Amino acid sequence: MTDDRFSEDVAMTQDGAYSDYMLANQEGRSYFIGPSGVNNCYRQHAYRYLGFENSVHVSTAAADMGTLLHLGWSALISHQYDPEVRRPDVTINIEGMPRSGSSDDVDFLNKVVTDLKSAKDRVWQSWLDHEGPYSDYWDQLELYALGLRQMYGGDWTMRIIALNRETGERAEYTRAADPEVGLALAAKARVRHDALIGAAALLGTVEPEELVDSFPREGRGPGRGMPCDWCPFIDICWPSPDSDGDMTPQSLTAAGDEEQIGVYAAEYLEASAAEGKWKKVKYDAQAFLKGLDGEYPSPDGSTIRITTVGGKPSQVPDCEAMQETLEELGLEVPLKWTASAKYPRVSRLKKK
Repeated sequence: MTDDRFSEDVAMTQDGAYSDYMLANQEGRSYFIGPSGVNNCYRQHAYRYLGFENSVHVSTAAADMGTLLHLGWSALISHQYDPEVRRPDVTINIEGMPRSGSSDDVDFLNKVVTDLKSAKDRVWQSWLDHEGPYSDYWDQLELYALGLRQMYGGDWTMRIIALNRETGERAEYTRAADPEVGLALAAKARVRHDALIGAAALLGTVEPEELVDSFPREGRGPGRGMPCDWCPFIDICWPSPDSDGDMTPQSLTAAGDEEQIGVYAAEYLEASAAEGKWKKVKYDAQAFLKGLDGEYPSPDGSTIRITTVGGKPSQVPDCEAMQETLEELGLEVPLKWTASAKYPRVSRLKKK
């Protein structure tokens, strides 16, 4: 297995310390399932574990920036605290997990395990406006907290420090760890890893493509964001249609499986009904909230934060002005045929 994250040509153009660290970081990477990958796509795990070569090059620039931020945080903690009180980059062994994890920051005195997460401004702002970082990030911390509980005892608090890569702003989120959640996640990882070991044992007698097909896709396909659009195996997993017809990689993959198509169609109808029912409520409420930034009590006892987002000015072509200018010059306004985008219309028939 190779990783083209750094070719020799790229490494030659990088600062030596930077490229050496990133290369060593990749070479030490294990394909066993660890805390940070417990919720990764099952089929992506299989591609890596069964030795498939990357089909596309995925930029790691954002991840590398996150690594540099982590290194800075690590240096800060090491300078400020004695290692028995608080320490960065703590290796954590979790009973039942195929691979150990490494937490960014462990406060042994107050029993707080911290993970740094960096994001672009739009994502960071969505965390601030809604319910905080993604649930997968908390699952990773649940496993860290479980391992620390097993190693040192006591009840642990989880903390995520969210860093805005564009503005430098930060936000903190905390919650108490739940050992039962951690145990369930560790069991999930163990079951998945055992299945990967079983598949690898069949290599040589069964085609790798046939083996990998036994592990379900857990992404939503190209154009739907994480994890698919950042997966180096996307072209293998989601083959593109041969023509410019109405099929998508997703529909091409589902074709022939009537039961699965029915599941997606039911999801579509359910989501459409919810949208029709709640969209008006949402936008009616929004009209009452515009301009009222601040924190307010919610009926359920929590606090709700309202912030104004968007409104960023941008320049776009002025089609009306261009048309007027052409007409003033006595030139014909160029036109072209176009059509609205095609989309599936889904309707429920009477039950048989």
